[in-house]
Amino acid sequence: MQEVYYQQTNSKIQILSKLTANNHQKQQWIYLLEPKITNRLNILQQEIYLRQNQGLEAVRQQILSDKDKQIGKEIQQLIHDSLKAEQNLLHQEMQQSQVSCQKAIVTFFIAAIVDLVVVTLVYGLLSRYIRQVQQTELALCQSENRLRAMIDAEPECIKLIAKDGTLLEINAYGLAMMEVESADVLIGKPIDAVIVPEYRAAFADFHKSICQGNKGTLEFEIVGFKGTRRYIETHAVPLRNESDATFLHLAVTRDITQQKQLEAQLLRSQRLQSIGTLASGIAHDLNNILSPILMSVQLLHKKLPDQQSQQILQTLENNVKRGANLLKQVLCFARGVEGKRTIVQIQALIAEIEEIIAQTFPKSIICQIDIPKNLWYIRGDTTQLHQVLINLVINARDAMPNGGVLRIAAENVVIGEHSAQININAKVGSYIAIVVTDTGMGMSSSVQQRIFEPFFTTKEVGKGTGLGLSTALGIVKNHGGFVNVYSQVGRGTQFTVYLPASTSKDAHSLSPELESVTGDG
Repeated sequence: MQEVYYQQTNSKIQILSKLTANNHQKQQWIYLLEPKITNRLNILQQEIYLRQNQGLEAVRQQILSDKDKQIGKEIQQLIHDSLKAEQNLLHQEMQQSQVSCQKAIVTFFIAAIVDLVVVTLVYGLLSRYIRQVQQTELALCQSENRLRAMIDAEPECIKLIAKDGTLLEINAYGLAMMEVESADVLIGKPIDAVIVPEYRAAFADFHKSICQGNKGTLEFEIVGFKGTRRYIETHAVPLRNESDATFLHLAVTRDITQQKQLEAQLLRSQRLQSIGTLASGIAHDLNNILSPILMSVQLLHKKLPDQQSQQILQTLENNVKRGANLLKQVLCFARGVEGKRTIVQIQALIAEIEEIIAQTFPKSIICQIDIPKNLWYIRGDTTQLHQVLINLVINARDAMPNGGVLRIAAENVVIGEHSAQININAKVGSYIAIVVTDTGMGMSSSVQQRIFEPFFTTKEVGKGTGLGLSTALGIVKNHGGFVNVYSQVGRGTQFTVYLPASTSKDAHSLSPELESVTGDG
């Protein structure tokens, strides 16, 4: 039994020695503890032997011996010192662990704070970058919108044309010029599609020159999608890419239709001025020819008193005077002479117009005159009013190429407040209404809205200037009147000219029907 305990003790000491093999201090402690435990086991073995052979007294003396006590104290002291050393070591390790834990906590919080600061800075920088990008995009968008608005506000057509001649961009004025509402109709299409065919070859050479890097200007004619023809002037400059190869060009186009019309009108006015000068000379010579004829007729009245001769001579005299009046009208129109405002008899004025119609209009046009005898008078320029009526009857003639009925009527009209409110140009008062009606082709509502525009005409080139009705309207307005138009396609047209009636009659101011012919030498 003793051997078993001894072996178990040695086994446990060896196990403890193995467990503390890496700890030099504990190995020394085991080295000091092991012999003392061995001595203690030997003492216990002696006590057991004495108990078995000598009795309890011998055992008691052995237990009370100093050697046994000393060994027990030494073992307890070693164990106590070891435990205390372990406690101190554990306490140090706990303190180090606390310090490490505190350091770890502090490090963690510092790292967390640093991370938070870094994240905050990164977030701030990222937010700032995003704001800057957004502000840049907004500024670019606003700049693009402003630029687009400025380009659209330009009263000229601005467009980008690709190298192959297709349209890339066009502004709002260009859409109006092309008579389209959306750019989709034009984008990607050849630009020469709207050019009048006779100008396309010139435009092709012009476009080729621009693509070669040259600047240039070209005038040509286009036809809008609604059929309106316009003269335009295009100034183009090339645009280059990074390789300095021209790939498109910028074209600025302006409408010069009115300028061309004014130029044509100026040339026409110059021709008319030349014709007027020539007509003045011819009228002067004819007047000199008619003067002796009239004087001869007046002498023959006295020498040929018979009735038949008198009738023939009276007819001759009337025709000579009528010729003289026609020459006077030619001179007035040729020189642009405007007479003074006088009291005008509409009956006499319309009688002259009727005579012109009978002499110059086709026989297929039947003229009907309806003028009351009690017609009021008007104060105006006879030559200008003559021009108004001539223009209206000529337009009526042109509207009836196959013949028809031309009716000229006049009546006294009093316009009240209700009628004045209906027609914005009318004023309350007395008027003479002159109505010119034809049974011609008529006009659509869209044409009626534009007939008084300068240079607008439905006639073929060379047969009308588009200035007749606009001039007539200006004359009527200058006399304080206004014009109404009613027309239906295929059913004719009616123009009604309202001229203010004169409240008093001056017999001495009336225009003479025929004046005597006096030669100018």
